[in-house]
Amino acid sequence: MKPVLRLFIPLFAFALLCLTSLSATTAFADNRCQPLKKPARVNFETSPAMVIYKTGHSSSDLERLQRMRGRHASKGNWRVLGLTLTDFKYSIKTSVRLIPIEGGRYCAEPVTYDLSIGYSDFLVYIDRRYKRGSCEFHAILNHENAHVALYRGYLTRYLPNIRKLARHAAAGVRPVVVTTPDLGAKYIQDQVQRRITPLIQKLNREADASNARIDTPKSYRNIQMLCDKW
Repeated sequence: MKPVLRLFIPLFAFALLCLTSLSATTAFADNRCQPLKKPARVNFETSPAMVIYKTGHSSSDLERLQRMRGRHASKGNWRVLGLTLTDFKYSIKTSVRLIPIEGGRYCAEPVTYDLSIGYSDFLVYIDRRYKRGSCEFHAILNHENAHVALYRGYLTRYLPNIRKLARHAAAGVRPVVVTTPDLGAKYIQDQVQRRITPLIQKLNREADASNARIDTPKSYRNIQMLCDKW
């Protein structure tokens, strides 16, 4: 019996929004950018993920779902009786002001950074052989809920540092001279993205490793000992 396997798929989606100012009064007579009047604003969105329980699938169905998500089916002779699926999602949308200067170039300066971070809904599957109210159902359910709690806990623990680092990185971004609007938008976004991505990757690694520590043969044996009708 294999009561659980959680899956984790990181997803990085980056979007750009460029705001271009082309009025004659903003064009400079030289190739230098003026200092920012105020630092870029950083906005955060963390949508709380729901937990959705699915109890109509067989163990074979769970093994197929597991393989579809790129994980090995099971270790040893343990069957997959429970499965938790979620995706980690992280995106940055950057608003950039582009001011034309001589030579057909632009002065690009950051306006806002909109960060969205969190997990998609947690889909918790429990083998349909075990009915609600049974000892086996609750043993699997408790194990799956432990996975959900670990993921949520790591996100909660890391969010303050991610916010602090993103704001610090944004405050340090200076205007830059570029030849195209796309280059300006990419540069402005990269200055924050490259600072916070390592911290987010660390969050992912630690959450994944912590969840793996409760997916072991010893853990499965302990769960099996809780009930008699596996």
